[in-house]
Amino acid sequence: ENSLDAGAKAITVTAAGGGLKLLQIQDDGSGIRREDLPIVCERFTTSKLRSFDDLQSIRTFGFRGEALASVTHVARVTITTRTRD
Repeated sequence: ENSLDAGAKAITVTAAGGGLKLLQIQDDGSGIRREDLPIVCERFTTSKLRSFDDLQSIRTFGFRGEALASVTHVARVTITTRTRD
């Protein structure tokens, strides 16, 4: 859902060894902003809400921090991102 939230039109998933050796997700979405990278894998964090009032207008499929935080506890994770800026 992170790829979809980022506006991706194409998503490629590559797996090796049933996903135990490699699980790679690539998309053409908007990327992760530099200022959001320090929190991207922390639990209970999201860059998708900037203020309490944003809770009234959530238009996303999920919260990036929960999925990535879980994965980082059981795997080595590398994040490569690029924004249009």
